[in-house]
Amino acid sequence: MTGRSLLAGVCLLVVLLAGCVGGASKIPGTPDAVLARADQYFNKGNNVRAATLYQQFVERYAGHDRADYAQFMLAESHFRGHDYPVASIEYQVLISNYGYSEYVDDALFEMGVCAWRQSPRAERDQTKTQEALSRFNQYLQTYPDGPHAQEAKDYIRRINEKLAKKAYTAARWYYRQKNGKAAMIYCDKVIDDYPDNRYWAEALYLKGDILLRRGEKEEAIRQFTQVLAYPEDLPVKRLAQSKLKEARR
Repeated sequence: MTGRSLLAGVCLLVVLLAGCVGGASKIPGTPDAVLARADQYFNKGNNVRAATLYQQFVERYAGHDRADYAQFMLAESHFRGHDYPVASIEYQVLISNYGYSEYVDDALFEMGVCAWRQSPRAERDQTKTQEALSRFNQYLQTYPDGPHAQEAKDYIRRINEKLAKKAYTAARWYYRQKNGKAAMIYCDKVIDDYPDNRYWAEALYLKGDILLRRGEKEEAIRQFTQVLAYPEDLPVKRLAQSKLKEARR
């Protein structure tokens, strides 16, 4: 017996015992009845019981024409229960085993959300954040006009800002240590990889300041000019305006 099957069996036993104690009826004996009961639990917010029944369905009725629905709802039950690592695995099972399913695009998008929900603060390891970015980009490449396209773009902007913050923080640290070369590397990372956020403008300004201190005025002017072109009204734009005047003297 696999670990997954053992877990499903244990969960099913818990449900059966709980049903006996509460006077509930036994687990339905037909596929449609199992799904109906699982849906009832899910709609009532009982994610554990719902997941148990969806799991029971996909293991007993793998060839059923609604097996993909049960697999998707199994993942959704774990997702709604905030068990994002398990939910992500179950979404991947849907994509791998039921590639024909109408729920594949939803599963791919939700895998990105699962990774994002596990993303730590900017100063920590950002492996999960990078995973989320990869999933959302994959979604947009596969379903550019999909129902979650705008949401995926919004998540990507948030992810870019978080990753930009991490890289920009490193750039500032090296700048304070008077290590301009290392600071420039991180500035370029923000500028090249994570556009459309305030840290992008901050990185341009910092790069321009380093270049100006080196005497590379023309290149510094180019950085400050890009800062001023940023659409939002940021404090760094006033600093860039001042530096631009200095560079043009």
